[in-house]
Amino acid sequence: MRKSIFARRRPLLRRGLDSYLVLPLFAGLLLLAIWLVTVREINNERAHAQEAVSDSLRELMGTYEAQVSRSLDGIDQTLRVVKYAVERKGALGAFAELERVGLLPPGVVFNVSIVDRQGQVVASRPRRSSMSVAEQPYFKVHQERDSGATFVSPVSRDVANNDWHVHFTRRLDDALGNFAGIVIVETDPAYFTSSYERSRLGELGMLALVGSDGVVRALRTGDKLSFGQRLHARQFGLLDGVARYSDMRELHGVALNVVVGLAQQEAMSAFERQRKEKLWQAGVASAVLVLGSTLLCLWAWQGARHRTHVRRAQETYAAATAASMDAFFVLRAVRDSAGAISDFAFFDTNSRAEKMIGHSKEELRGMTLCGLSPQARSSAMFAGMVRVMQLGGVHEQEWENNLPQLKARWLHQQMVAVEGGVVAIVRDITERKLAEERMRHLAHHDTLTGLPNRSRINARLDQAIAQAHRHNSALLVAFIDLDGFKLVNDSLGHNAGDELLKVVAERMGDCLRAGDVVGRFGGDEFVLLLNESHGVEAAPVLERVREAVLESILLCDQEVQVSCSIGVAVYPDDGADAETLLMHADTAMYRAKDLGKNNCQFYTREMNATIERKLHMLEGLRNAVDEGQFQLVYQPKVDLRTGHVFGVEALVRWLHPEYGLLGPDRFIPLAEESGIIFALGEWVLQTACRQNQLWQEAGLSPLRISVNVSPRQFEEQRLVQRVAQALEESGLAPEWLELEVTEGVIMRDLQQAVAKMGELRAMGISLSIDDFGTGYSSLSALKSFPISTLKIDKSFVRDLGSNAGDEAIASSIIGLAHQLRLRVIAEGVETEEQRAFLRHNGCDEMQGYLFSRPLAPEQLRQLLLRQSPPDVARRQLAAAAA
Repeated sequence: MRKSIFARRRPLLRRGLDSYLVLPLFAGLLLLAIWLVTVREINNERAHAQEAVSDSLRELMGTYEAQVSRSLDGIDQTLRVVKYAVERKGALGAFAELERVGLLPPGVVFNVSIVDRQGQVVASRPRRSSMSVAEQPYFKVHQERDSGATFVSPVSRDVANNDWHVHFTRRLDDALGNFAGIVIVETDPAYFTSSYERSRLGELGMLALVGSDGVVRALRTGDKLSFGQRLHARQFGLLDGVARYSDMRELHGVALNVVVGLAQQEAMSAFERQRKEKLWQAGVASAVLVLGSTLLCLWAWQGARHRTHVRRAQETYAAATAASMDAFFVLRAVRDSAGAISDFAFFDTNSRAEKMIGHSKEELRGMTLCGLSPQARSSAMFAGMVRVMQLGGVHEQEWENNLPQLKARWLHQQMVAVEGGVVAIVRDITERKLAEERMRHLAHHDTLTGLPNRSRINARLDQAIAQAHRHNSALLVAFIDLDGFKLVNDSLGHNAGDELLKVVAERMGDCLRAGDVVGRFGGDEFVLLLNESHGVEAAPVLERVREAVLESILLCDQEVQVSCSIGVAVYPDDGADAETLLMHADTAMYRAKDLGKNNCQFYTREMNATIERKLHMLEGLRNAVDEGQFQLVYQPKVDLRTGHVFGVEALVRWLHPEYGLLGPDRFIPLAEESGIIFALGEWVLQTACRQNQLWQEAGLSPLRISVNVSPRQFEEQRLVQRVAQALEESGLAPEWLELEVTEGVIMRDLQQAVAKMGELRAMGISLSIDDFGTGYSSLSALKSFPISTLKIDKSFVRDLGSNAGDEAIASSIIGLAHQLRLRVIAEGVETEEQRAFLRHNGCDEMQGYLFSRPLAPEQLRQLLLRQSPPDVARRQLAAAAA
């Protein structure tokens, strides 16, 4: 009876033990084990970290102790040598003797003085005014007793030297052994902490030199230097409110101690990260354990194994997919009548997938893959999914997304074949890819300036040499060293020096052309790689760089100025490999420094005569406007129907003092590159307007004068104001001025160009597109230009009458212009065949040598008189005679 009762109760007991007692108890034990193991590992890691800090502190102490000992030995040796020299040569002859044999320390760091028994300084190096130190403690120490050792005083300053110094002194005795004075070696307290390295001591580390009396001779914590305070050994562990591991060690033979400290926060930062990571792992494991136990208890409570299993699977899937950074897509294969897979239908997705694809789960269930993204079939995505179904298994790949429906640039895709379809797990790895790109960038670029570093420059130089060799072109390697950088660094500090380097690097980059490279070679040295595929175009770049560096910079509320010395080597003349070119450029740079700095020198003058001549022209170009070396000539524009001159184009010439009369092709590119085009363009505009007004005041029939506007002029913000000023100062009416702009300039920034042209047009000024047909303006853009004239480029006019292609282009331009109600002028007309073709095809105007070369103002006046009515011509001649 009892046995049967026990038998009936045993399943209930087992169920109770399994569900309500065993599972929670087991989970609790696991939870306890997890945290016990975690706490133990954290304690072990803390002990290891503290041991590592102790080792590091001992290593730092040994290094610092050795450095300070060497410095003190050197100072003591200097005191002994000076003392010996005084005893041999006397106080006045000692320094001369030591300087002759080179035994005096550098005056930049150390001051050496000799004091007589009255306390009067009788000699010093560097020299300074005489003074008395009789009241100084370091004098009285030796005066009162002969310790035979070097005395190290607290930090002090005196009348002759207002800076704080540490004084090291030794007693001088006369021949009878009586007190005869002292020898002093002074140095800045910072000298003993200059070995502070952030890479080893961190941002809050500590180096200190402390006397046995507890007075600090030098103390550096991070960037802060102090001295003079009295500290006990235990106070170094909590200085400035920062907890530190510190160690103090007494120096042998001198009443000084060295102290080294590491900030606990920095020293234990790695341990703290590991501790947080382990606590996080333990927390996650605990959460998972609690969650798992809860799910199992719920399963037992429901009592239906199969339904509970389904529910658990659903809950696990929901939790995993909802919290996952991956997008889950469950797709079912869609087959055609032949049984072949024709598409994939969306069956299920998670929230991450909805965000990635921009559709809700309900919307996706009615879509197919190729219906949602037709590009999927052509991008091989569809074929890849079919292949996964055929082969089975797990397939992974990373790919750069080109489907507009997926909102990510880089994706990681994992596909698994399941019954009737595939499961695609997609993750956005754009941030990881960008981080990898940033890491690659940091490995080859200077962290301060962002410029290519030494290794990157060497690689780029090798590539540039190979390219120059293939194209049979030249390559300039410029080695640049900043003049005066060390003075800024020493006087204003390293932070100011870093800021100076960043500003100079940015300025250099702004001076370069497309394809040029600037990099930081190290310290205050930079390297430029300049391509010379089109002659000698790099000369203005070097000059721009030099001038940009020379501009003043505001650092620490103080305006400073540095210059640069530039050395240039040219491939292949000065070397065929990177090492040789850099060496020769470096040699030329030192030559530039020898010649007074702030200049540019080429490695071999003979091989670079052309570039030097261009630099010479550039230098002359800077003074040409002020010295009146430019002059304007005027080429008539002729009406093809009447043959009369209706306007002129102003063309500039440079009367160079050495090379004679130069055409614009010789100097306009230089003016553009160097920025002189602004001053030159303003002079041309003012001179042309003034000359036109003079012709009209002389009684000649009004004619329109055309002035070319360069690309940099047109892009300048003050162009409209400059034109208005030229008209106002000359008195010329706006309708007699025409500005010519190339279509390439307009297309650089179409919206801004049209707005600026509209302002000029509103003033009454005519606008013409110069060299039409050589740019890339579209017809839709052309019709929006507020212009009145198109000028056919001379390259299309040159072969008119002999080249059917040029004739077709010219006639098309004429027809297009007339359709847009624009006048057409052809430039460079030199033959009767060209004029006949243009007239036959309806061209309105022409200019060129067939009618007249560019003329001086007086020659043009005579030409205009010949086409004027007789009464006008007689009045002009009479006025000229009067």
